[in-house]
Amino acid sequence: MKNSLFKLISLSAFSTIAIGSIQAGYEDRIDHLEKQMQEISARNPQDTLGASFTTARPEVDGTRWFATFDLTYWHAKMGGTEYAYSVQNGGTNTGLPLDGDTKDNSFSWDMGLKAGLGYKTPHDKWDLYARYTWYETENSASSHKAAPSTLISLNLYFRLTSNVAKSHINIDYNNVELELGRSYFISRRLSFRPHIDMKAAWIDINTNVVYTASGVASPGAAFAGLDIKAKEHLKFWGLGPRAGFDTKWYLGYDFHIFGDVAASVLYGYFNTIQKNIFPPHTAPAIIPDGVAYKVRDKFHRFVPFVQMFLGLGWERYINDEKQHLGLKLGYEVQYYWRVNQIHQSEDFLLDASQNGSIGFKFQKQSEDLMFYGITGEVRLDF
Repeated sequence: MKNSLFKLISLSAFSTIAIGSIQAGYEDRIDHLEKQMQEISARNPQDTLGASFTTARPEVDGTRWFATFDLTYWHAKMGGTEYAYSVQNGGTNTGLPLDGDTKDNSFSWDMGLKAGLGYKTPHDKWDLYARYTWYETENSASSHKAAPSTLISLNLYFRLTSNVAKSHINIDYNNVELELGRSYFISRRLSFRPHIDMKAAWIDINTNVVYTASGVASPGAAFAGLDIKAKEHLKFWGLGPRAGFDTKWYLGYDFHIFGDVAASVLYGYFNTIQKNIFPPHTAPAIIPDGVAYKVRDKFHRFVPFVQMFLGLGWERYINDEKQHLGLKLGYEVQYYWRVNQIHQSEDFLLDASQNGSIGFKFQKQSEDLMFYGITGEVRLDF
């Protein structure tokens, strides 16, 4: 009896110790799992638990700052650069049949630059990034025709026939963007960085065209041999929200393929001036300074914008992970809709029967502007 009671007490004590050990093991495992869940999850604004993606931004032992510098080699395309019609038989009496083509400006490839400065905030791994872009391009074009062929002007308030037409266009582009983004991994080899921004753009367009009147047909006969100039100037300033995302596909050996896209709608302010200038001695009593025609206009328009940047990148930690170096080389496109809003005279009417009354009809060009080409970028986190 005593032996049985001793065995029962021993068995109960052993069971209690074993259950306590098992319970302690479970508690340790639960604590460990909770720590792991805290690393991969986060509380959202609705106070529910959701997945937390690992940051993909470079983290270095130095400061939270990073800087970028880009060199661009771009080509500009803009609608509305036509300055003359080339007509093969413009000097004939009938003027028919018409056979010719349009003369316009075609821009060359030019260098530009970008400079950026960013700060990696401690809050949820967000980063602030400001970037400035500058690019300028110009083109000179000319056309010569001998009778009976001729050139018909497109930039004057009347249609002038000429032997020679020369056109020069200059585009000055400045752009500032302020981004707020977060870069994170969504898989082992793919990272994603959505961002919301503010964007401001300044675009100046200057056009100067010189026509040497041929005198083939009226009213050109009155100005035969004279140079008549058309000058057009457009200033655009736009401000608006911008949004987009940057992606990286990691290939290995520190290389990756990147693809960045963004879009914006700018509320733009336009200031345009168009002038036609004759030689001062043409009609000194009427136009002593030679400016026979001058039209100004100020107005507002919404201008849509899209941007794309695709290419190959490389990045690596350097100096014992105190800095991080990144290189990118790719193809970039920036496209502005309806930004060329220069006024053009569509019709000119001189009615002699009504005391020489003059009527004009104007039309805005509403043409697009695009920059595209190669962009190379260096980024340093320090």
